[in-house]
Amino acid sequence: PILNSTAEILRAADCFIVCTPEMNHTIAPGLTNMMNYFGSAVYSKKPSGIATYSAGMWGGARCGVGLRAYLGELGCLPVSATFQQAGAWKKGAFDEE
Repeated sequence: PILNSTAEILRAADCFIVCTPEMNHTIAPGLTNMMNYFGSAVYSKKPSGIATYSAGMWGGARCGVGLRAYLGELGCLPVSATFQQAGAWKKGAFDEE
């Protein structure tokens, strides 16, 4: 039942912002598992934004490169600008400053 309601939410979306931590220089496996479960029919022809974060100084940029290709394979239309948050482990990294 939960996956059915998740699929309905994804189908109803006009676009996606995909936010993921960088794990071993790539996309979090839980995210790819979930996106693979629903398949490209759910994501096809919808714009997508990319937001990544990591403890390192690059803010998940390497993950973002892989994520752009992955979203393209799912049929999404990734926008060119991305968001990276470096030093995600630091206190206040996600404050509004």
